[in-house]
This record gives sequence, structure tokens and C-alpha cells, in this order.
Amino acid sequence: MKRLNLIIGKKQIAIASLTVLLGAAVAVNFAVQSGKKNIAPTEEVGGNYGDMEYVSDFTGDPDAYFASARLEKQQARDEAAQVLSVMYHGGDMTENELIATEANALNLSKLIASENAVETMLKAQGFEDALCYITANGANIIVKTDGLDAAGAAKIKAALLSEVEVSADKITIVEVK
Repeated sequence: MKRLNLIIGKKQIAIASLTVLLGAAVAVNFAVQSGKKNIAPTEEVGGNYGDMEYVSDFTGDPDAYFASARLEKQQARDEAAQVLSVMYHGGDMTENELIATEANALNLSKLIASENAVETMLKAQGFEDALCYITANGANIIVKTDGLDAAGAAKIKAALLSEVEVSADKITIVEVK
């Protein structure tokens, strides 16, 4: 009868850490998304680009929200970068695993640069504050404004699409007043 070896190595610890980090990111994203005014494209066939409907209302201090969300976003990015660094420098990875880890690190840096570019563009277009979250499944844009109309939504989508390719139905715009 063969005996099972249960050795926990650096790879297993790194994978467990990434799993926990992903779960935490989903929980933070859910917490951030609940309780704000959400503007999404209408579901009508033949609707116009920029059409939207109000889904919910945000209540609270918008400046405190943006400061807190920006800090949480930076902490999540720092943790992800640290996990990738630990995985890369762990010493027990194959060449293919090293290449995959390098690709993940490069992808993370591209996402951060794109998010920052979109946020900067939106502020330059007159929005008081903005946060951008880009994932493989789409993009969430949170803007501080006194009122968002179809033209404002179109500006936000244009700023996002100038940086990344995302289908219009995968873009969520949240207004914080």
C-alpha cells in the first residue's frame, strides 16, 4: 500500500494565499458596489448608446467613500503584487510556472496603468472624482458628480474604451453624489 505524502510547499501556500486574496477582493467589490447609485445600459433592443437607468441610491460622505475605496484598491493591488513576487522568488517553480507568473505580473501592471489613465481622463473631463476597476469580466467606473446624464455616461464609456476593450454590456457606471 502506498503512503500519501502531504508536504506543503511554497507553491501550495502561494495558491492558498491567492485564493484567499481573490475571495477578499470579491467581498470588497460586493461591499463597495452595494448601496450606491448604479447606472447601467438599458436592456431595450435598439436602445441608444449611453441610455441608462437608475438602479439604487448612495447615501453617505462621498469624499470619505473615495478615500476609503482608493485605499482598499491600493491594498488589494499591493497584496496581489506581493503574492506574485513570493511565487516568482519561491525557488521551486518550473520554467513554465515562472513564465505564467511573469505574465500575471505584467497583466496586473497593465491593468493598474489602464485604471489610472481612465481615472485621470475622467477627472480632466470635469468629474470631481473617479475610480476605475477593470477585470477580465468587464469594468466598473465610479464617479463623483452632481448629476449624470446620457452625455456624461457616453464620456465615461469613451474614456474607458480608449484604454481597454470591453463590451458595452460589461460596463457598469456608478454615480456617487
